[in-house]
Amino acid sequence: MTDKNSRQPIRHFFIKKSIQYKIIGKIIFVVFLTALLTTITVSLMYNAKSQNGRFYYMGNDTKQDLELDNILEIVLPSVIGAQVISMLIGVGIGLFSSRKIAVPIYKFEKWVTQLKTGNLLTRIEFREKEEMEDLTHECNTLVDFYRDKFVQIHEAVLSLERQADIDPAAKEQVAALRSVLQKVNFH
Repeated sequence: MTDKNSRQPIRHFFIKKSIQYKIIGKIIFVVFLTALLTTITVSLMYNAKSQNGRFYYMGNDTKQDLELDNILEIVLPSVIGAQVISMLIGVGIGLFSSRKIAVPIYKFEKWVTQLKTGNLLTRIEFREKEEMEDLTHECNTLVDFYRDKFVQIHEAVLSLERQADIDPAAKEQVAALRSVLQKVNFH
């Protein structure tokens, strides 16, 4: 549909903004929710173990174990760091997956707009052939079918026009058919 040289995927990254923002938002929400649940779980485990005086951490040096007043100061920063990294990965996945969904939707909308204007010569194609191959084939076959039907109608109208003994009412109907056929681009 577009020339390969005129594509600017970075500049036009958000093709269908509403869809892409929803997908990115949902992915970030899930990552944030899991990060929050992890933090709460670690905090609750720490509080439960600190009340009993037992922790999972046990070293060979008892003196060093006694100096670890707050094991949460050691564990929590690494958990939060991992959560920040997972949020960044979630944003990356959201950006990538939202674009993979939005581009085909955008192309189909453009294709349908061309069909609505009467252009039956339009085709839809994707660079990712294996993912959209069946659907694009069916859509293009559908347009080919209707283009062939319009060619048949056009030929029938030409045949009617050539008949010399057409009555005036039939001439008006043929003229009406001709005006409809002129609005559709099929040859």
